[in-house]
Amino acid sequence: NVIIVTPGHPGPDRKSLPPALTAPYLAALAAPYADALAICDLGVAPFDFNVPTPEVAMFTTTMAQFDQVYAIAKVLKERGSCIIFGGPHATLAYDFDPRIKEIADCVVLGEGERAVPAALTDYLNGNLQSTYSMPVDSLDGVPFSRLDLLDSRKYSSTTVVIGTRGCANNCTYCSIKDMYGQKYLKRPVDEVIAEIEYQTSRPGLGWLDRKLVEFWDDNPACDLDWFHELLEKLIPMKKWWLSQMCLNIADNPETVKLMRASGCKGIFVGIESVSEATLKSQKKETINSIDNYTRQAETLLKNRINIIGAMMYGFDQDTEESLFVQTPEILEKIGITLLQSHVVTPYPHSDYYRLLDKENRLITKETKYYNGYTIVHKPKHIHPAVLQKEFIKSRKKFYSLPSILKRMLKHHWSKIPEFLFWNAMFYKPNYESIQGVDIRQWLKKLEGA
Repeated sequence: NVIIVTPGHPGPDRKSLPPALTAPYLAALAAPYADALAICDLGVAPFDFNVPTPEVAMFTTTMAQFDQVYAIAKVLKERGSCIIFGGPHATLAYDFDPRIKEIADCVVLGEGERAVPAALTDYLNGNLQSTYSMPVDSLDGVPFSRLDLLDSRKYSSTTVVIGTRGCANNCTYCSIKDMYGQKYLKRPVDEVIAEIEYQTSRPGLGWLDRKLVEFWDDNPACDLDWFHELLEKLIPMKKWWLSQMCLNIADNPETVKLMRASGCKGIFVGIESVSEATLKSQKKETINSIDNYTRQAETLLKNRINIIGAMMYGFDQDTEESLFVQTPEILEKIGITLLQSHVVTPYPHSDYYRLLDKENRLITKETKYYNGYTIVHKPKHIHPAVLQKEFIKSRKKFYSLPSILKRMLKHHWSKIPEFLFWNAMFYKPNYESIQGVDIRQWLKKLEGA
Protein backbone atom coordinates (compact mmCIF):
# COMPACT_ATOMS: atom_id res chain seq x y z
CA ASN A 1 0.00 0.00 0.00
CA VAL A 2 1.84 3.07 -1.30
CA ILE A 3 0.79 6.72 -1.19
CA ILE A 4 2.63 9.56 -2.92
CA VAL A 5 2.22 12.99 -1.36
CA THR A 6 2.93 16.22 -3.22
CA PRO A 7 2.37 19.67 -1.71
CA GLY A 8 1.11 21.44 -4.82
CA HIS A 9 2.07 24.97 -5.86
CA PRO A 10 2.56 27.49 -3.00
CA GLY A 11 1.79 30.68 -4.92
CA PRO A 12 -1.26 32.80 -5.65
CA ASP A 13 -1.95 31.20 -9.06
CA ARG A 14 -2.10 27.61 -7.85
CA LYS A 15 -5.78 27.07 -8.73
CA SER A 16 -5.14 28.10 -12.34
CA LEU A 17 -2.25 25.68 -12.90
CA PRO A 18 -2.07 22.06 -14.04
CA PRO A 19 -0.88 19.40 -11.58
CA ALA A 20 2.83 18.94 -11.06
CA LEU A 21 3.89 15.86 -13.01
CA THR A 22 6.19 14.55 -10.28
CA ALA A 23 3.65 12.54 -8.27
CA PRO A 24 1.96 10.82 -11.26
CA TYR A 25 5.41 10.03 -12.68
CA LEU A 26 6.59 8.58 -9.35
CA ALA A 27 3.39 6.54 -9.23
CA ALA A 28 4.29 4.99 -12.58
CA LEU A 29 7.75 4.07 -11.26
CA ALA A 30 6.28 2.62 -8.05
CA ALA A 31 3.34 0.76 -9.63
CA PRO A 32 5.13 -2.59 -10.25
CA TYR A 33 5.94 -2.83 -6.53
CA ALA A 34 2.57 -1.76 -5.07
CA ASP A 35 -0.67 -3.65 -4.47
CA ALA A 36 -2.50 -0.36 -3.89
CA LEU A 37 -1.39 3.06 -5.10
CA ALA A 38 -2.72 6.56 -4.44
CA ILE A 39 -1.72 10.21 -4.87
CA CYS A 40 -2.47 13.01 -2.42
CA ASP A 41 -2.03 16.49 -3.90
CA LEU A 42 -2.14 18.89 -0.97
CA GLY A 43 -2.64 21.74 -3.42
CA VAL A 44 -6.22 20.63 -4.04
CA ALA A 45 -7.17 18.63 -0.91
CA PRO A 46 -5.84 18.12 2.65
CA PHE A 47 -4.33 14.81 3.69
CA ASP A 48 -6.98 12.39 4.96
CA PHE A 49 -5.67 10.76 8.13
CA ASN A 50 -8.79 8.59 8.36
CA VAL A 51 -7.74 6.36 5.47
CA PRO A 52 -5.78 3.17 6.28
CA THR A 53 -2.17 3.92 7.13
CA PRO A 54 0.00 3.31 4.04
CA GLU A 55 2.84 0.85 4.34
CA VAL A 56 5.05 3.19 2.30
CA ALA A 57 4.61 6.97 2.07
CA MET A 58 6.65 8.79 -0.57
CA PHE A 59 7.00 12.58 -0.39
CA THR A 60 8.30 15.03 -2.97
CA THR A 61 8.69 18.65 -1.91
CA THR A 62 10.39 21.97 -2.43
CA MET A 63 11.95 23.99 0.37
CA ALA A 64 8.98 26.27 1.07
CA GLN A 65 6.54 23.39 1.42
CA PHE A 66 8.67 21.14 3.60
CA ASP A 67 6.98 22.17 6.87
CA GLN A 68 3.65 20.93 5.53
CA VAL A 69 5.12 17.66 4.27
CA TYR A 70 7.17 17.10 7.43
CA ALA A 71 4.09 17.35 9.67
CA ILE A 72 2.27 14.66 7.69
CA ALA A 73 5.33 12.42 7.47
CA LYS A 74 5.82 12.64 11.23
CA VAL A 75 2.29 11.37 11.93
CA LEU A 76 2.58 8.56 9.39
CA LYS A 77 5.96 7.49 10.74
CA GLU A 78 4.48 7.27 14.25
CA ARG A 79 1.78 5.02 12.79
CA GLY A 80 4.36 2.71 11.25
CA SER A 81 4.72 3.91 7.65
CA CYS A 82 8.06 3.71 5.87
CA ILE A 83 8.92 7.29 4.87
CA ILE A 84 10.73 7.98 1.59
CA PHE A 85 11.68 11.55 0.69
CA GLY A 86 12.75 12.92 -2.67
CA GLY A 87 12.53 16.03 -4.80
CA PRO A 88 14.37 19.37 -4.77
CA HIS A 89 14.48 20.02 -1.02
CA ALA A 90 15.49 16.50 -0.04
CA THR A 91 18.20 16.55 -2.71
CA LEU A 92 19.59 20.06 -2.34
CA ALA A 93 19.20 20.48 1.44
CA TYR A 94 20.05 16.94 2.57
CA ASP A 95 23.03 18.19 4.57
CA PHE A 96 21.38 21.51 5.50
CA ASP A 97 17.98 20.60 6.97
CA PRO A 98 18.37 18.03 9.80
CA ARG A 99 14.66 17.18 9.68
CA ILE A 100 15.18 15.26 6.44
CA LYS A 101 17.45 12.65 8.03
CA GLU A 102 15.43 12.72 11.25
CA ILE A 103 12.13 11.66 9.69
CA ALA A 104 13.03 9.76 6.51
CA ASP A 105 13.78 6.06 6.41
CA CYS A 106 15.18 6.64 2.94
CA VAL A 107 16.04 9.64 0.76
CA VAL A 108 16.19 9.56 -3.03
CA LEU A 109 18.77 12.14 -4.12
CA GLY A 110 18.25 13.50 -7.62
CA GLU A 111 16.57 11.47 -10.35
CA GLY A 112 14.18 8.63 -9.60
CA GLU A 113 14.00 6.37 -12.66
CA ARG A 114 16.56 3.92 -11.28
CA ALA A 115 16.52 4.93 -7.61
CA VAL A 116 12.80 4.46 -6.87
CA PRO A 117 12.62 0.87 -8.21
CA ALA A 118 15.87 0.06 -6.38
CA ALA A 119 14.58 1.49 -3.10
CA LEU A 120 11.24 -0.32 -3.29
CA THR A 121 12.93 -3.60 -4.25
CA ASP A 122 15.26 -3.29 -1.26
CA TYR A 123 12.32 -2.41 0.99
CA LEU A 124 10.46 -5.56 -0.06
CA ASN A 125 13.62 -7.57 0.60
CA GLY A 126 14.12 -5.98 4.03
CA ASN A 127 17.30 -4.19 2.96
CA LEU A 128 16.29 -0.53 2.49
CA GLN A 129 19.26 1.85 2.35
CA SER A 130 19.27 5.36 3.86
CA THR A 131 20.02 7.08 0.54
CA TYR A 132 19.87 6.32 -3.17
CA SER A 133 21.69 8.47 -5.70
CA MET A 134 21.40 6.92 -9.15
CA PRO A 135 21.65 9.43 -12.04
CA VAL A 136 20.27 8.43 -15.42
CA ASP A 137 21.69 9.03 -18.87
CA SER A 138 18.62 8.15 -20.94
CA LEU A 139 14.85 8.64 -20.90
CA ASP A 140 14.22 5.82 -23.35
CA GLY A 141 11.34 3.59 -22.29
CA VAL A 142 10.23 5.58 -19.23
CA PRO A 143 6.70 4.65 -18.11
CA PHE A 144 3.62 6.73 -18.85
CA SER A 145 2.67 8.88 -15.87
CA ARG A 146 -0.31 7.75 -13.79
CA LEU A 147 -2.46 10.80 -14.46
CA ASP A 148 -5.48 8.55 -13.96
CA LEU A 149 -4.84 8.71 -10.20
CA LEU A 150 -5.67 12.44 -10.18
CA ASP A 151 -9.16 13.91 -9.92
CA SER A 152 -9.25 15.89 -13.17
CA ARG A 153 -12.15 18.01 -11.88
CA LYS A 154 -9.81 19.75 -9.44
CA TYR A 155 -7.41 21.16 -12.05
CA SER A 156 -7.59 23.55 -14.98
CA SER A 157 -6.29 20.66 -17.12
CA THR A 158 -4.42 17.43 -16.42
CA THR A 159 -2.73 16.19 -19.60
CA VAL A 160 0.91 16.77 -18.72
CA VAL A 161 3.80 14.87 -20.33
CA ILE A 162 7.59 15.01 -20.38
CA GLY A 163 9.67 15.15 -23.55
CA THR A 164 13.07 16.30 -22.29
CA ARG A 165 14.95 16.92 -19.07
CA GLY A 166 17.49 19.59 -18.28
CA CYS A 167 18.64 22.65 -20.15
CA ALA A 168 21.71 23.44 -22.24
CA ASN A 169 21.98 26.91 -20.71
CA ASN A 170 23.87 27.69 -17.51
CA CYS A 171 21.99 30.57 -15.87
CA THR A 172 23.41 31.37 -12.43
CA TYR A 173 20.10 31.51 -10.54
CA CYS A 174 18.76 28.20 -11.89
CA SER A 175 18.81 25.02 -9.79
CA ILE A 176 18.18 22.58 -12.67
CA LYS A 177 21.88 21.77 -13.04
CA ASP A 178 22.15 21.19 -9.28
CA MET A 179 19.31 18.67 -9.43
CA TYR A 180 20.29 16.81 -12.59
CA GLY A 181 23.82 17.89 -13.45
CA GLN A 182 24.73 19.74 -16.63
CA LYS A 183 23.04 17.37 -19.05
CA TYR A 184 20.18 17.33 -21.52
CA LEU A 185 18.11 14.17 -22.03
CA LYS A 186 15.46 13.52 -24.69
CA ARG A 187 12.80 10.83 -24.94
CA PRO A 188 12.39 9.17 -28.32
CA VAL A 189 9.85 11.31 -30.16
CA ASP A 190 7.65 8.31 -30.98
CA GLU A 191 7.39 7.51 -27.26
CA VAL A 192 6.31 11.08 -26.51
CA ILE A 193 3.67 10.92 -29.25
CA ALA A 194 2.46 7.54 -27.96
CA GLU A 195 2.03 8.93 -24.46
CA ILE A 196 0.13 11.97 -25.75
CA GLU A 197 -2.23 9.65 -27.62
CA TYR A 198 -2.69 7.53 -24.51
CA GLN A 199 -3.14 10.37 -22.00
CA THR A 200 -5.61 12.32 -24.15
CA SER A 201 -7.80 9.25 -24.63
CA ARG A 202 -8.22 8.34 -20.95
CA PRO A 203 -11.84 7.54 -20.02
CA GLY A 204 -13.90 10.31 -18.46
CA LEU A 205 -11.79 13.25 -19.64
CA GLY A 206 -13.33 16.60 -20.41
CA TRP A 207 -12.88 18.35 -23.74
CA LEU A 208 -9.89 20.46 -22.63
CA ASP A 209 -7.99 17.48 -21.22
CA ARG A 210 -8.37 15.70 -24.56
CA LYS A 211 -7.27 18.78 -26.52
CA LEU A 212 -4.55 20.51 -24.46
CA VAL A 213 -1.11 18.99 -23.76
CA GLU A 214 1.32 20.66 -21.37
CA PHE A 215 4.99 19.68 -21.57
CA TRP A 216 6.69 19.43 -18.16
CA ASP A 217 10.03 20.33 -19.74
CA ASP A 218 12.66 22.90 -18.81
CA ASN A 219 13.50 23.68 -22.43
CA PRO A 220 12.40 21.24 -25.16
CA ALA A 221 13.96 23.39 -27.90
CA CYS A 222 17.62 22.94 -26.94
CA ASP A 223 17.98 20.34 -29.70
CA LEU A 224 16.14 21.79 -32.70
CA ASP A 225 16.36 18.60 -34.77
CA TRP A 226 14.58 16.67 -32.01
CA PHE A 227 12.11 19.53 -31.43
CA HIS A 228 11.25 19.84 -35.12
CA GLU A 229 10.61 16.11 -35.37
CA LEU A 230 8.24 16.34 -32.40
CA LEU A 231 6.39 19.32 -33.89
CA GLU A 232 6.01 17.65 -37.29
CA LYS A 233 4.46 14.59 -35.64
CA LEU A 234 2.15 16.75 -33.54
CA ILE A 235 0.64 18.50 -36.57
CA PRO A 236 -1.71 15.68 -37.69
CA MET A 237 -2.85 15.13 -34.07
CA LYS A 238 -4.54 18.57 -34.04
CA LYS A 239 -3.79 19.20 -30.37
CA TRP A 240 -3.03 22.40 -28.51
CA TRP A 241 0.15 22.54 -26.47
CA LEU A 242 2.09 24.69 -24.00
CA SER A 243 5.70 24.51 -22.87
CA GLN A 244 8.62 26.43 -21.46
CA MET A 245 11.52 27.70 -23.58
CA CYS A 246 13.63 30.78 -24.30
CA LEU A 247 12.25 33.90 -25.97
CA ASN A 248 14.98 33.77 -28.61
CA ILE A 249 13.20 30.78 -30.17
CA ALA A 250 11.47 33.55 -32.14
CA ASP A 251 14.71 34.09 -34.08
CA ASN A 252 14.22 30.78 -35.93
CA PRO A 253 11.47 31.25 -38.56
CA GLU A 254 11.23 27.53 -39.38
CA THR A 255 10.71 26.65 -35.71
CA VAL A 256 8.06 29.32 -35.21
CA LYS A 257 6.21 28.13 -38.32
CA LEU A 258 6.19 24.56 -37.01
CA MET A 259 5.13 25.68 -33.54
CA ARG A 260 2.11 27.47 -34.96
CA ALA A 261 1.20 24.60 -37.30
CA SER A 262 1.45 22.02 -34.49
CA GLY A 263 -0.96 23.87 -32.19
CA CYS A 264 1.26 25.88 -29.85
CA LYS A 265 -1.03 28.06 -27.72
CA GLY A 266 1.70 29.68 -25.67
CA ILE A 267 5.19 29.42 -24.23
CA PHE A 268 6.52 30.22 -20.77
CA VAL A 269 9.69 32.29 -21.21
CA GLY A 270 12.23 33.50 -18.67
CA ILE A 271 12.57 37.21 -19.39
CA GLU A 272 13.85 37.64 -15.80
CA SER A 273 15.00 41.27 -16.06
CA VAL A 274 15.09 44.43 -18.17
CA SER A 275 18.53 45.31 -16.79
CA GLU A 276 21.58 44.39 -18.87
CA ALA A 277 23.70 44.36 -15.70
CA THR A 278 21.36 41.86 -14.06
CA LEU A 279 21.25 39.59 -17.12
CA LYS A 280 25.04 39.61 -17.32
CA SER A 281 25.40 38.78 -13.62
CA GLN A 282 23.17 35.73 -14.15
CA LYS A 283 24.97 34.53 -17.31
CA LYS A 284 21.86 35.17 -19.38
CA GLU A 285 23.08 38.03 -21.56
CA THR A 286 23.77 35.69 -24.50
CA ILE A 287 20.23 34.27 -24.31
CA ASN A 288 18.20 37.38 -23.55
CA SER A 289 18.77 40.75 -25.15
CA ILE A 290 16.62 43.68 -24.08
CA ASP A 291 17.03 45.24 -27.53
CA ASN A 292 15.43 42.12 -29.06
CA TYR A 293 12.51 41.65 -26.63
CA THR A 294 9.99 43.67 -28.66
CA ARG A 295 10.92 42.14 -32.03
CA GLN A 296 10.91 38.59 -30.67
CA ALA A 297 7.58 39.09 -28.92
CA GLU A 298 6.04 40.57 -32.08
CA THR A 299 7.13 37.50 -34.06
CA LEU A 300 5.47 35.10 -31.64
CA LEU A 301 2.30 37.14 -31.17
CA LYS A 302 1.96 37.59 -34.95
CA ASN A 303 1.99 33.80 -35.17
CA ARG A 304 -0.72 33.66 -32.50
CA ILE A 305 1.56 32.19 -29.84
CA ASN A 306 0.87 33.61 -26.38
CA ILE A 307 3.77 34.61 -24.13
CA ILE A 308 3.78 33.87 -20.41
CA GLY A 309 6.69 35.97 -19.20
CA ALA A 310 8.63 35.17 -16.01
CA MET A 311 10.27 38.04 -14.12
CA MET A 312 12.53 37.94 -11.08
CA TYR A 313 12.80 40.75 -8.53
CA GLY A 314 15.60 41.39 -6.04
CA PHE A 315 18.95 40.79 -7.73
CA ASP A 316 21.83 42.84 -6.36
CA GLN A 317 22.00 44.86 -9.58
CA ASP A 318 18.31 45.83 -9.41
CA THR A 319 17.18 49.32 -8.51
CA GLU A 320 13.74 50.77 -7.81
CA GLU A 321 13.94 52.52 -11.19
CA SER A 322 14.76 49.35 -13.15
CA LEU A 323 12.18 47.17 -11.38
CA PHE A 324 9.20 49.39 -10.81
CA VAL A 325 9.41 51.98 -13.59
CA GLN A 326 11.27 50.42 -16.52
CA THR A 327 9.99 46.85 -16.10
CA PRO A 328 6.22 47.57 -16.36
CA GLU A 329 6.85 49.93 -19.28
CA ILE A 330 8.76 47.27 -21.23
CA LEU A 331 6.31 44.47 -20.40
CA GLU A 332 3.44 46.58 -21.73
CA LYS A 333 5.48 47.58 -24.77
CA ILE A 334 6.27 44.02 -25.80
CA GLY A 335 2.71 42.90 -25.01
CA ILE A 336 3.24 39.64 -23.14
CA THR A 337 0.02 37.78 -22.42
CA LEU A 338 0.58 36.79 -18.80
CA LEU A 339 3.11 37.50 -16.06
CA GLN A 340 4.61 35.02 -13.62
CA SER A 341 6.66 37.09 -11.19
CA HIS A 342 8.90 35.80 -8.40
CA VAL A 343 11.44 37.21 -5.99
CA VAL A 344 15.03 36.03 -5.98
CA THR A 345 15.25 33.07 -3.61
CA PRO A 346 18.73 31.91 -2.51
CA TYR A 347 18.54 28.17 -1.83
CA PRO A 348 20.92 26.72 0.80
CA HIS A 349 23.00 24.68 -1.65
CA SER A 350 23.92 27.73 -3.72
CA ASP A 351 27.00 29.93 -3.71
CA TYR A 352 24.68 32.95 -3.52
CA TYR A 353 23.15 31.67 -0.27
CA ARG A 354 26.60 31.21 1.26
CA LEU A 355 27.61 34.72 0.15
CA LEU A 356 24.49 36.29 1.67
CA ASP A 357 25.01 34.34 4.89
CA LYS A 358 28.63 35.47 5.09
CA GLU A 359 27.60 39.11 4.53
CA ASN A 360 24.77 38.84 7.08
CA ARG A 361 22.15 39.65 4.44
CA LEU A 362 19.80 36.73 5.09
CA ILE A 363 16.66 37.87 6.90
CA THR A 364 15.56 34.35 7.83
CA LYS A 365 16.59 30.74 7.35
CA GLU A 366 13.09 29.43 8.05
CA THR A 367 12.23 27.23 5.09
CA LYS A 368 8.58 28.21 4.61
CA TYR A 369 9.58 31.70 3.47
CA TYR A 370 11.73 30.36 0.61
CA ASN A 371 8.72 30.16 -1.69
CA GLY A 372 9.58 32.61 -4.47
CA TYR A 373 7.08 35.21 -3.25
CA THR A 374 8.44 36.46 0.09
CA ILE A 375 11.71 38.38 0.39
CA VAL A 376 14.28 36.49 2.48
CA HIS A 377 17.41 38.56 1.85
CA LYS A 378 18.62 42.16 1.73
CA PRO A 379 19.35 43.30 -1.85
CA LYS A 380 22.10 45.88 -2.24
CA HIS A 381 20.04 48.75 -3.65
CA ILE A 382 16.45 48.25 -2.42
CA HIS A 383 15.15 47.92 1.14
CA PRO A 384 13.49 44.49 1.50
CA ALA A 385 10.20 45.95 2.77
CA VAL A 386 10.02 48.29 -0.22
CA LEU A 387 10.81 45.41 -2.56
CA GLN A 388 8.08 43.22 -1.03
CA LYS A 389 5.42 45.92 -1.27
CA GLU A 390 6.36 46.99 -4.78
CA PHE A 391 6.60 43.38 -5.93
CA ILE A 392 2.95 42.87 -4.98
CA LYS A 393 1.94 46.20 -6.54
CA SER A 394 3.73 45.40 -9.79
CA ARG A 395 1.71 42.23 -10.25
CA LYS A 396 -1.54 44.08 -9.58
CA LYS A 397 -0.53 46.84 -12.00
CA PHE A 398 0.22 44.32 -14.75
CA TYR A 399 -3.31 42.91 -14.47
CA SER A 400 -4.99 46.30 -14.18
CA LEU A 401 -7.45 47.31 -16.89
CA PRO A 402 -5.15 49.96 -18.49
CA SER A 403 -2.29 47.46 -18.76
CA ILE A 404 -4.56 44.74 -20.14
CA LEU A 405 -5.85 47.11 -22.83
CA LYS A 406 -2.33 48.23 -23.83
CA ARG A 407 -1.08 44.66 -24.09
CA MET A 408 -4.20 43.49 -25.90
CA LEU A 409 -3.42 45.83 -28.81
CA LYS A 410 -0.24 43.83 -29.49
CA HIS A 411 -2.22 40.64 -30.14
CA HIS A 412 -3.81 39.42 -33.35
CA TRP A 413 -7.50 40.39 -33.43
CA SER A 414 -8.57 36.75 -33.60
CA LYS A 415 -6.73 36.02 -30.34
CA ILE A 416 -8.29 38.81 -28.27
CA PRO A 417 -11.04 36.61 -26.70
CA GLU A 418 -8.37 34.09 -25.69
CA PHE A 419 -6.13 36.90 -24.37
CA LEU A 420 -8.96 38.25 -22.22
CA PHE A 421 -9.83 34.77 -20.96
CA TRP A 422 -6.26 34.11 -19.83
CA ASN A 423 -5.99 37.48 -18.11
CA ALA A 424 -9.31 36.89 -16.35
CA MET A 425 -7.89 33.67 -14.89
CA PHE A 426 -4.86 35.42 -13.40
CA TYR A 427 -5.91 39.02 -12.85
CA LYS A 428 -6.68 38.76 -9.13
CA PRO A 429 -3.70 37.14 -7.39
CA ASN A 430 -4.18 36.63 -3.67
CA TYR A 431 -0.74 37.17 -2.19
CA GLU A 432 -2.17 36.79 1.29
CA SER A 433 -2.87 33.11 0.58
CA ILE A 434 0.70 31.97 0.01
CA GLN A 435 0.87 28.63 1.80
CA GLY A 436 2.08 28.91 5.38
CA VAL A 437 2.89 32.64 5.24
CA ASP A 438 0.99 35.66 6.61
CA ILE A 439 2.31 38.29 4.24
CA ARG A 440 1.16 41.20 6.41
CA GLN A 441 3.09 39.90 9.41
CA TRP A 442 6.09 39.27 7.19
CA LEU A 443 6.01 42.87 5.96
CA LYS A 444 6.24 44.07 9.56
CA LYS A 445 9.38 41.98 10.02
CA LEU A 446 10.89 43.31 6.80
CA GLU A 447 10.29 46.90 7.85
CA GLY A 448 12.63 46.33 10.79
CA ALA A 449 15.29 44.56 8.73
